[in-house]
Amino acid sequence: MSVSAEGFSAKALGLDDDTVVFVTGELDMATAPELTGVLGKIIEHGPQEVVLDFSGLSFIDSSGIAALVDSQQRLSEQKRRLSIHGAQPGTVRVFEIAGLVDFLRVQTDPGEDSVL
Repeated sequence: MSVSAEGFSAKALGLDDDTVVFVTGELDMATAPELTGVLGKIIEHGPQEVVLDFSGLSFIDSSGIAALVDSQQRLSEQKRRLSIHGAQPGTVRVFEIAGLVDFLRVQTDPGEDSVL
């Protein structure tokens, strides 16, 4: 499953019992609905944990954050979870300021960044 717009892509790959979504480019008002669409399909029929690889993400705004919070809430209702790996320091700082590091399971230890 893959969605891409100019400067943005979200590609989902299955690895054993987990799914990794590789997100690149800018996650903003224009692209958040695309990520929501990819995550929605995974939430309906996916694994226990959905891992987002943000190593290629260059920007996130409040629309992107809202899409992530909504997805995590939906997964939590099913006793499932989302986690974010590989986020750049600026992106991690956005999650810290918003108080979402724990809720979104943002991996902040560089040794935990590797998804594969």
